Amino acid sequence: MEENLISVISPSIRPEGLKLVEKALKRQTHTNYEWLVDTSAEKNEGDYWGVYKAYNRLIKKAKGELIVSWQDYTSAQPEALEKFWFHHTKEPKTIVGAVGNKYADDSWTVLTWQDPREMGGALMPCPWMSVELNLAAFPKEAFYAVGGFDEYLDKYSSLCGADVLDRLNMLGGYQFKLDQSIKSYSLEHGRLPLWEENSPLNGAYAERRKEYIGKPKLSYL
Repeated sequence: MEENLISVISPSIRPEGLKLVEKALKRQTHTNYEWLVDTSAEKNEGDYWGVYKAYNRLIKKAKGELIVSWQDYTSAQPEALEKFWFHHTKEPKTIVGAVGNKYADDSWTVLTWQDPREMGGALMPCPWMSVELNLAAFPKEAFYAVGGFDEYLDKYSSLCGADVLDRLNMLGGYQFKLDQSIKSYSLEHGRLPLWEENSPLNGAYAERRKEYIGKPKLSYL
């Protein structure tokens, strides 16, 4: 395993949105990273979404001990990776999320959505559900500890990582924090049709969660 290497992973069904990620990565002050992209969004019969399968494939390819989930249509400040790495060296069993707002275009002048998690301060403990995968850092071992993303939930609209974060919380031993000095900037890009109707949060996932309690490990990794 290469020392100080960060594996940035970007599963995407919207490859045009990866241009923002690429531009931001080229400006990072922490330059020892690999960028792993999966745009195949492979789907099984009956799937609505394919990102969780892509996440698992990228995690298995990752060579770094720290994995940063950086989704399409998202930019960030040049110090983002440097700050994620700093936290990892200080508290290696911590999942760190960034905060961010949404904008109408990449001039970042027309704000369309204000992140309610941005409440001032710097590194702050947070509930697991406050970490979002648009920009967040995980020790690679955490994904393996719970067996990866539940690919069954690709039949719906996935959960922005809520299922894997929930299982990490149930497993114990990991901290969840927000570094509110790490800011992301996302372009409004719309959602797939029937996104809300297909959300499994109060349906499929609620049933699936019963299987996780006491045994939160899957076998996708």
